[in-house]
Amino acid sequence: MALTSTGIGSGLDITNIVKVLVDSEKTPKEARFNQTESTIKAKVSAIGTLKSNLSSFQDALEKLKDGASLNQRTVSTGDSEYVSATASKDAQSGTYNIEVEQLAKPHKVGGTFTSDGSQTVGGGRIDLNVGSESFGVDIDATDSLDAIAKKVNDSTDNPGVTATVITSDSGSRLVFSSDTTGTDSQISINATDSAGTGLSDMFNGGNLTEIQAAQNSIVHIDGQKVTSQTNTVSGAITGVTLDLTKADINESSTLSITLDEEGVKENVQGFVDSYNTLMDSMKKLSSYDADKNESAALQGDSIIRSLEGQLRGIISTRVDNDDGSSSALYDIGIKTDRYGKLSIDDDKLDKTIANDMGHVESLFSSDKTGVAVRLDDLANTYVKTGGVIAGRENTYTRETSRLEDQRETFALRMEQLESRLTKQYNAMDLVVANLNQQSSGLMDRINSLPGVIKQ
Repeated sequence: MALTSTGIGSGLDITNIVKVLVDSEKTPKEARFNQTESTIKAKVSAIGTLKSNLSSFQDALEKLKDGASLNQRTVSTGDSEYVSATASKDAQSGTYNIEVEQLAKPHKVGGTFTSDGSQTVGGGRIDLNVGSESFGVDIDATDSLDAIAKKVNDSTDNPGVTATVITSDSGSRLVFSSDTTGTDSQISINATDSAGTGLSDMFNGGNLTEIQAAQNSIVHIDGQKVTSQTNTVSGAITGVTLDLTKADINESSTLSITLDEEGVKENVQGFVDSYNTLMDSMKKLSSYDADKNESAALQGDSIIRSLEGQLRGIISTRVDNDDGSSSALYDIGIKTDRYGKLSIDDDKLDKTIANDMGHVESLFSSDKTGVAVRLDDLANTYVKTGGVIAGRENTYTRETSRLEDQRETFALRMEQLESRLTKQYNAMDLVVANLNQQSSGLMDRINSLPGVIKQ
């Protein structure tokens, strides 16, 4: 006799029995899988937070590890429309009187006029000199003024001249402008005709007109005359670049240069705040809450212990100065408490910035040995591509992959267990059904015997 539904023969709920048996083995293991997955995700999040905080720390270090960014200057020319200025860390504090006599201008020359820019002027060659450099272009008899200008501008040998067709009431003409200002970039042109053409008539024999003379800039600094090929004057004042914008010898502008003490202090404060944020983050990521009996994701992790130890080592290191002395953070007013956090003695830092800025710069920015330089190098070993954090992230990725494989293997094993138990209980159910059927047949025979009294 075949059974069409489980449990009919025995009266047992085989489906539920199998489910309970399978769940008793599956549930604890799945709970462990879930716990492992949760732990990995927490570590991935924590290592991402650490990477982000290290990157923010590097942003603060950027303003200290470069001496030019740290040793800032405040430059002012008031509301002058004649000159503006920038200053590097080499500029000394001071005030200067600036008078702009004339601006530098590029040389401009033009050929004779024609009726329009599309007119041809004959074939040949145009040779141009710009300062000490020269080049030439071949002109076809069919070339218009526009085509000639394009050949000049597109020439790979062109050292710095721009050709333009200018159309005015007098007609169209080719105008050549030096790309640079000053008398060192004057333009001269010589045209050579092909047989029977008149290209040379446009430029030779006095037909080339000077539209704008080449001119150097002239500026007076505290009464001292300075001439420059351009309107950007560098080197006249150490560490200062002047940008001349308008000329009038009768107008005076005052240039003031001072050390930007507030800017320096702001960058140092930014470094201290970012360092403390990083230390707080590492403490949180590796902490243990005894009251809740909970461990943070990176509690006891070597990556935190190693990084913290290296950070503290660099913070406490003395840096050699160019004058043979050495400096440490506490010398300029930055103190470290017993928890590794930094704080600033404002009075001491202000005094050091005002009186000994060279040592402040050396402490943070010295090549290879400066505190900011070394801290940035350390942070970079963790956050760079292929660095310590990338290696740890790869480890978590592999662990996640292994966990997924284990889940799939376990799920298959549970399916096989469920199938085996179902088969075994169905076989038992069939046996019970057969026994019940045999028992029923036997009772029928006994009841049919003569003399048997039915109860």
